[in-house]
Amino acid sequence: MLQSMRDNLKGTAAIIVAAFFGFIMVIGGIDFFTGASGGSADAVAEVNGEKISNLDLQRAIQNRRAMIMNQYGENVPADLLSDEQLRGPVLQQLVNSAVMQQAAKDSGMAMSTAAVDREIVQIPGFQVNGQFDPQTFRMWLGQNRFTPAGFRQVMERDLVLQQYADAVTESAFTTRANAEEIVAISMEERDFDYAVLPVEPLLSEVQVSEEEIQQYYDANQNAFARPEQVAIEYIELKPEMFAASIDIADQDVRAQYEQEVKGFAASERRRAAHILLEEPTEEVIEEIRSKLAEGEDFAELAKSYSADFGSRDEGGDLGFSSGDVFPEAFEEALAGLEVGQVSEPVETDSGTHFIKLLEVAGAEPPSFEEREAAIRQQLQNAEAEREFVGALSRLADLAYNAESLAGPAEELGVKVETSELFDRQGGAGITANSQVIDAAFAPEVMLDGNTSDVLNLSNDHAVVLRVTEHKAEGTYPLAEVREQIAQRLKRDKASAQLAEEAESLKQALEGAADFAALAEEKGLTLEKSDGTRRGGMGQRGEIVEQAFALPAPQSSGGLVTAFATDSGDQVVLALREVRPGQLSRQSKEQREALMQQLGSMMGTSELTAVQQYLKGQADVELTP
Repeated sequence: MLQSMRDNLKGTAAIIVAAFFGFIMVIGGIDFFTGASGGSADAVAEVNGEKISNLDLQRAIQNRRAMIMNQYGENVPADLLSDEQLRGPVLQQLVNSAVMQQAAKDSGMAMSTAAVDREIVQIPGFQVNGQFDPQTFRMWLGQNRFTPAGFRQVMERDLVLQQYADAVTESAFTTRANAEEIVAISMEERDFDYAVLPVEPLLSEVQVSEEEIQQYYDANQNAFARPEQVAIEYIELKPEMFAASIDIADQDVRAQYEQEVKGFAASERRRAAHILLEEPTEEVIEEIRSKLAEGEDFAELAKSYSADFGSRDEGGDLGFSSGDVFPEAFEEALAGLEVGQVSEPVETDSGTHFIKLLEVAGAEPPSFEEREAAIRQQLQNAEAEREFVGALSRLADLAYNAESLAGPAEELGVKVETSELFDRQGGAGITANSQVIDAAFAPEVMLDGNTSDVLNLSNDHAVVLRVTEHKAEGTYPLAEVREQIAQRLKRDKASAQLAEEAESLKQALEGAADFAALAEEKGLTLEKSDGTRRGGMGQRGEIVEQAFALPAPQSSGGLVTAFATDSGDQVVLALREVRPGQLSRQSKEQREALMQQLGSMMGTSELTAVQQYLKGQADVELTP
């Protein structure tokens, strides 16, 4: 349900509502509407007597799958999206959600209707120009099959669960002693000097024999294992591939504009207000009918009686409709009213409505100049879509039993693309797509030489492929890896030679030699690194890591080490001083930020512990 809500929201609404519900996904799972479908007989789990139905689980699996696809796109391996792969972790998340919801309920936490309403009207996705817009809100409710009361119930559950989590996390705290201990390590500073003995200048001087290369190859066969690989040729179809060749005649643009103008002339917008009653009694309906008949103000009655919190404070004003905003029965009743007239009670899924027509407005069409470019693009896109659909329907027939894809491509006016070799982990570009990988390695395509079925990678992206080269699993021949081995051996030999020189420098420094003088004598650059903290990338990161691996010097002489980097360079490093981090040396803002961060970490840890405890105490039964 949550993902469905996200999918149907657009723009800011999608971002805001997704963010608002995102907290629940962290603490409880993807679908927090546990038990929303009722205690059905096909329950997949039971938590303290509360059933989690198979429908709940399937919704949550769909939500997780959609989230993965939204985050990573088309190139997700198909096996990671299977029900079998997702079922276990998603079910555990639903169980986690259930125990947290039950704990919140048992603790007596609740949100008033007014508090929930305040949260809803503050969601920017339901606002226009910074103000809550009832029409936008009601359109979204209709698209997602919610009644105002049903949506309020969902929001109340979310807010109560968040309230419970906040109570746990905000009760956590960190002491100054804890902060001092963490700062002493995380903000520790070290002063050291180092010199790099580069391996590159020696590589041209080092020789390796064919015998050494062969011996290394024979002794390291696993390092040269080659997975099964294929290369493919493929035809790719997208609507935009056809758009560039499509010319739209000026008269067609003008004709389309005239059609739009006719539509504007024929359309009118009706501004409605309503009084919504959820499960009203006949007495209440008759009471409102009588007050309306006596001439009481409709807007004031809406404020007093309407269950639609989104519009009641505005006198029930729902804004304009062109005939397709509200439920069918509502629109039919609205269309039959004169301005100022109020309908008899109208039944919809939301409840019972008294509807008032406030205003009728005609629609003014934009000028041809304002619409020309957009209409031309629309017509071009529509024609490109038609050509895409036509090409797609022909592609399967043209490619079937074709010995190559050149003929079908020529018929369709597109190019045949080719790929490099790739394995079952995928390659670059389109060969990273899980559907393409699965099709390319299917026996009937890889071994029998058949063309694949047309692969619909998305609604507007299709591919058909053939395997042009197949390499079975095995070992790369020596000829293909000879240069790689030779370079590896040269680097190892050169690094070993440098290691002797580095060890000699290390011993000299341990004998109290001057590092600067030694470096100058050897033609090396002495680098000084003062006030250095942990971290770093590349070779600099390796050097810093080694500096922090040394114990603190016990005398003014410091400590010396020599080591090889991943590239084969040798480094001689002299650690001069270690200064533990001190909280008192940080600015007030830094101290406050650190304490807040540590408190947040403690809160998250506490919340995880509470969740694990609740789950451990709960009576959880999973259906195999």
